[in-house]
Amino acid sequence: MLRSVGYQGVALPGVPFDERRAVIPNTGGRVDGAERTYVAGWIKRGPSGVIGTNKKDATETVDLLLDDARASRLSVEATESLETLLDRKGVHYVEYTGWQAIDAAERAAGEPRGRPRVKLTAWEELLRAGRPI
Repeated sequence: MLRSVGYQGVALPGVPFDERRAVIPNTGGRVDGAERTYVAGWIKRGPSGVIGTNKKDATETVDLLLDDARASRLSVEATESLETLLDRKGVHYVEYTGWQAIDAAERAAGEPRGRPRVKLTAWEELLRAGRPI
């Protein structure tokens, strides 16, 4: 049996979006018409493929990102740290240690069921696990 959480891409303010395909238009992972903006996975190509497809897809995007970094196309003067910017904009984000906490929570939930993990699927669950108060 195959299971899927389901997916429908949504537009982001200021980023091109293909309403028909529900993807962000891109060339190899670089967002068309947007500098220093990249995509991978289903928002890049639509809800298809498996983990291996996503890995190959992400590798393609990261290769372009690294090419752009080597060519100094990613440079921009920052007036504040990323954390300060995100906090100022009220963005709920998860740092690496939070991702590790999410990973641990999913693995712990799967263990009694004999599964490698049980995925957290709601933003509230992910933020609760990744940003404990």
